[in-house]
Amino acid sequence: MNKFLNRLVGVLLVAVRFVLEFLAESVRLLASSARTTPADDELSSTIRGGVMNYRTGKFDDGTDPGGLYEKD
Repeated sequence: MNKFLNRLVGVLLVAVRFVLEFLAESVRLLASSARTTPADDELSSTIRGGVMNYRTGKFDDGTDPGGLYEKD
């Protein structure tokens, strides 16, 4: 009887571990496939065009005094 209980506990532990790993991988898969939308200012500035400001990583009109722009 003692051997049976030890094996039963072992099998249950393996099953619980499998279920927890399956759930963790499912959440990781869903999180990795989540799509994010850019902020409104990012969308509007790329539609308008402009100069790439490497300090902010966005397009703007090129008048940011602290901005890093390409040299012409």
